[in-house]
Amino acid sequence: MDRCSILDCTLRDGGYITDWYFGEDTIRNVIKGLSLANLDYVECGYLNPSETKKGMAVFHDIEMIGDYFPNINKKPFMLAMADCAQILPEQITPYTGKSIEGIRVVFYKHQIKEALELCRSVKKQGYKLFVQPMVTIDYSYKEYGELIDRIRELEPYGVSIVDSFGYMDKKDFQDYFKLLDDKLERNTAIGFHSHNNMQLAFITAQDVLDYKTERQIVIDASLLGMGRGAGNLNTELITNYYNRLLGTKYDIRKIMEVISSEIMPIAKKHTWGYSPYLFLTGIYHCHPNFACYLLENHEVTVEEFEEFVKFIPREMLTKCRRPYVERLYEEFSRRS
Repeated sequence: MDRCSILDCTLRDGGYITDWYFGEDTIRNVIKGLSLANLDYVECGYLNPSETKKGMAVFHDIEMIGDYFPNINKKPFMLAMADCAQILPEQITPYTGKSIEGIRVVFYKHQIKEALELCRSVKKQGYKLFVQPMVTIDYSYKEYGELIDRIRELEPYGVSIVDSFGYMDKKDFQDYFKLLDDKLERNTAIGFHSHNNMQLAFITAQDVLDYKTERQIVIDASLLGMGRGAGNLNTELITNYYNRLLGTKYDIRKIMEVISSEIMPIAKKHTWGYSPYLFLTGIYHCHPNFACYLLENHEVTVEEFEEFVKFIPREMLTKCRRPYVERLYEEFSRRS
C-alpha cells in the first residue's frame, strides 16, 4: 500500500441519510463496486449488538459483515466503526479472518475513559485499531497532546483528525497533523475525516495529499459526498485528483457506476450537501444538527437562523439533541 490511501465511508456516514437502511443488495453492490475500483479501505457500517434489522449497515454481529464481501481476489481493507456509546468492550468478538480486519473506535471528548477501554478490547481480540476522536478542534493542543499520549500506548494502526462540524481549514489540519506526527510511532497512519459545511473538504484534502511526509495518510470520503447535513468529501473527486497528482490507481469508471446504480436513486429521495444554514453552523462552530433538526419542523429564514445560532449558549454549541433544539427555539421565539 502506498503512502496515501482513500477510505470510503459511504455505508457508515451515508447511513445518516437513510437511517442506515440501504438494503442488502445495495450494501453488497457498494462494497463490490468500491473493491473493483481499487479503494484502499471500505468502512462497511456500524457495530451495534442491539440492532438486528436486515438490510441495515449496522451490524449486531461482526461475522455477518463478511457475508457482504465480494468473491473476488483483491479486496480492500475492510473495517467497521464502533461507537463507545453503542457497544461494550466485552461485545467485541475475536478476529477470525472471515470478516472485517479493523475497527474504528469513535468517541466524544467526555467519553475518553470508555473509549480507551473499548480500544483495548479491539486490540486484545486481534483487530487493527483505528482511533477516531470526534470534533478534534474541540480539544486544546495541550488536551489533544495528552490524549494522543494515552492513545499511543495502545499502538493503534491509525489515528484520525476529525472535522465533525466542517469548519477546520488547511492551517488547522496542518497544526493537528504536526502534533500527531511528533507524538505517534512512525508506523501509525494519520487519517483525515472532513465535512463540507464550508466547502473546505476537497480543498483541505488536496493539501493533505501534498504533505511531505513518509507517514501513511488515510483520507475519508463518501460517494457523492453522502453524509449527514452538508455531507463529506466526495470519493469521486479525491480519487480522480489522486490519479492526476500521483498516478492512476483508482478506477473512476467503476466508482461512477456505483454512484449511478446505488447512490443516485437515494439522492432522488433524500437530500444532503452544502446549504447556507450549514455554512452558518460552520462559521459559528456549532453542531450542524442545530440546523437539521430545526428546519425539519420550522420555516426559518437564513437571517433568523443566524440570530438563533448566536442565541445558543456557548457551552452547548457542540451538544445537540432534538428536544433541546425545540426548547431553545421556543425560548428564542418568545424573546424575538
